[in-house]
Amino acid sequence: MTDILRNNWFVVLIAIIIIGFIGYFIYDTNKDNVSAKSSNNEQVVASIDKDDITANDLYDESAPYDGSTIYNMYKNAVIDQSIETTKDIKKQANTLESNIKSNASKQSDDYESTLTSELAKYGYSSFEQLNDYCITSVKEKEMNKKYITKHFDEVKKAWEEKSPRTVSIIKMEVSDADNLTETETKKKNNIDKALEKESFADVAKAFSEDSNTANKKGFAGYVDSDSTNSKTSSDSSSTSTVPADVVTAAINLKKGETSDWVTVTNSSGTSLYRVYVKETDSNKIFNTKNDTVSNQALYAILNSDSSLSYKILDSYAKKLDIKFNDKDTKKKFDNYVKTTYGGDQV
Repeated sequence: MTDILRNNWFVVLIAIIIIGFIGYFIYDTNKDNVSAKSSNNEQVVASIDKDDITANDLYDESAPYDGSTIYNMYKNAVIDQSIETTKDIKKQANTLESNIKSNASKQSDDYESTLTSELAKYGYSSFEQLNDYCITSVKEKEMNKKYITKHFDEVKKAWEEKSPRTVSIIKMEVSDADNLTETETKKKNNIDKALEKESFADVAKAFSEDSNTANKKGFAGYVDSDSTNSKTSSDSSSTSTVPADVVTAAINLKKGETSDWVTVTNSSGTSLYRVYVKETDSNKIFNTKNDTVSNQALYAILNSDSSLSYKILDSYAKKLDIKFNDKDTKKKFDNYVKTTYGGDQV
């Protein structure tokens, strides 16, 4: 049940990828000389504005993840103090928490212990802090979205190189793509004729055998060149419900174009697909009112530039008063960041 927290983010926000550990380090060369202070008789190893991180916070369970845990506690504090905890954020966090617990309980009877170990990687000391983790995760998404919205023209280039688009599909199941039965041939021809006269949406609603999209007039959502890493539409780890070969066909089309029939064979059988490209404008995709597509676009942008998350956190952290009062903590933090990003980025 490795990284169950990350995996369950897909469940709540529908194929959205939680961005993993992000390298980051801000310090003043004179910080080495700052004497340690205490809070409730505990040594304070770092402080971010009014939020202290004490030695006891770095409990024994987190030892295997020492550097990353120190960083994540730092990141959590920056996010918490930079983004207001609204009612909507609490609602999203509660939904995320409920789904994590539900899915974790299906995988292990001792899921609380497993989640506690996972939470330790993110800087949380107990299972009771799962909701805090969820709130911070939702707030991180909000922080990233605010920054990207403001700096969209600056950050979109790498993403646009992956040919982002939204697509619709028509699926037809067959027994043998090379030897269609009389019934299958008739249906295939009826679909082709209908597409000559009617919209793709209407034809998909009338003929498509894809249970996930037929009632949405064939709309399958967001794809880009990374979506071809998914082998089949049943791959639950993919951000796309569209088979890789169908995505490839869509990437080669312009807005408003429809592909020829694409054959897809997997463990479920053989199917024929036609795919229609609904939108290719990156600005319209990112700002769509469809939350699923917008969220997928958000994480696709973040994944397209490995330094972007660093830049976003940096922009918010600079507004806070950050101090490291413990040399050893600073060193571990520094080493973790250097290992993650390399010397040129710290």
